[in-house]
Amino acid sequence: MAGPSLEQWISDRGLQQVNDPDVDKPVYRLPPPDGRITLSAALEERISASIREARERRNLSRSKLAPLLGITEAVYARYEGSVSRLTVSRLIHRCEVLGASPEELLAPAALHLWGENQSKVDLLLACIDKLRAFDEETLQDVFSLLNRLGKSGHRGNGTASAAPFLARAAEPLKRMNGHGET
Repeated sequence: MAGPSLEQWISDRGLQQVNDPDVDKPVYRLPPPDGRITLSAALEERISASIREARERRNLSRSKLAPLLGITEAVYARYEGSVSRLTVSRLIHRCEVLGASPEELLAPAALHLWGENQSKVDLLLACIDKLRAFDEETLQDVFSLLNRLGKSGHRGNGTASAAPFLARAAEPLKRMNGHGET
């Protein structure tokens, strides 16, 4: 599969070349609406702060949380202090132990990935929280509604880019329902 050229991909995504001191070569990043691209070190600091805030919201001390993660309090403190970088698997483990969603821990570090302004970010994150509470049948109904909205020509920002996701997400529902309509 050939796909788009590198230049086309960069252009279509609106990526900008960045010289990040933590990376040996130039990288491409998506600038947030304010145009200020956050470099790797600052992202790590934001993620560390977000994890610390999530722990504090749950009234957990480092000394109580660290053993649940299989590490010492001193090692845990290095993650919250952005001295040590989290791997994705360690981030997932923190979500599990804290009872936190990935959005709760990651959105504060990169709000622009959830929306072009704070109002949209807040609305989307609130919707995700609501969706997590629904049972499977209700989720199927919500998904069917979203799918119908997408087919009816109701287009907001991002709807076109959500179409492949909606199509992929519909496949398990079609198989589960035993027919092609959701």
